[in-house]
Amino acid sequence: MAYTVSLTGSAEADAYAAFEHIREVAPASAARWLTGLFAAIQTLADMPARCPVIPEAQELGQPLRHLLYGRQTGTYRIIFDIQEDAEEGPRVRVLRICRAVRDALSAEDIEVEH
Repeated sequence: MAYTVSLTGSAEADAYAAFEHIREVAPASAARWLTGLFAAIQTLADMPARCPVIPEAQELGQPLRHLLYGRQTGTYRIIFDIQEDAEEGPRVRVLRICRAVRDALSAEDIEVEH
C-alpha cells in the first residue's frame, strides 16, 4: 500500500533551518544534503512501519516513529506518524526533523495539524 507523505510547517522549517546551518559549514554539500533528505522522506511512502517507534512515544502518548538520515554527528531524525484512516487515504505525516544528538522531544515540540 502506498502512503501519501506530507510535511507539517514545523518539519519544513526544520529542514530548511538544517540546510542553512549545513550551508554555513559545508557550502558544497548543502544542496546535496537537502535533496537527499527529501528523497529519504519520500521513501516513507512504502512501508513506513519499517521504522522504529521513538523512545519518547510512550511519554508523548503518540505512536511516533523516526527515520534516521545522515552520518555520524550529522544524523537527523525524521519524526512522523502514520495515519491509516485519514480522509484522503493512508498517509505519513512528517512532524519534525531534528538532530539525532539533541535531547528527547517534548509534547511542545510536536505540532499537530489536522
